[in-house]
Amino acid sequence: MAADPLDALRLPVVPVDPRPQFAAALLRRITTAEDTVTAEGAVTAEGAATAEGTTAEGRPQPAGSRDNPTVRYFVDDLDTAVAFYRQRLGFEEELRSAPGFAMLYGGGLRLLLSVSGLPGAGRPLPDGTVPAAGGSNRIALQVPDLPAAVRELREAGVRIRADVSQGVAVRQALIEDPSGNLVELYEPAAGYHERS
Repeated sequence: MAADPLDALRLPVVPVDPRPQFAAALLRRITTAEDTVTAEGAVTAEGAATAEGTTAEGRPQPAGSRDNPTVRYFVDDLDTAVAFYRQRLGFEEELRSAPGFAMLYGGGLRLLLSVSGLPGAGRPLPDGTVPAAGGSNRIALQVPDLPAAVRELREAGVRIRADVSQGVAVRQALIEDPSGNLVELYEPAAGYHERS
């Protein structure tokens, strides 16, 4: 039998084994998904998209939207930032494309970390402006015991920008990640509720 002339153009098959942490996190998300797919292909669950492109409440569902809200932070050093969010704030690393990008998950939040000045989201804008770390925008993470969390972070050397103070229906504090991005920690007061 003659050899297939296209064999010379084919790339070799290389098995890829995902990192064990990535595989475990993916398996958890798959097995704990509450959404079920009907025979018609519509996703049914409270707040999930239906076949008509609306949520269960009837609001329009943006194309390609996910259940996880996403925040992107620009950081000075990817390894330092990933270590901070994993060790200090309990995020799980989903993937890393060194030296310029990492994706982490914490609770229902997807956190994208990009290094300023590198290809991708960190590349300079058309006017030459380079995205930078810092600023006043921030993610807000709920903690069960705010004073204890702040005390533990302070002892670990994390910079506390604003100590525990009373807000509207919550107590809150501000910390900085290693690149100067703000992270708000909050503890709900009695009577606090979120929309279900």
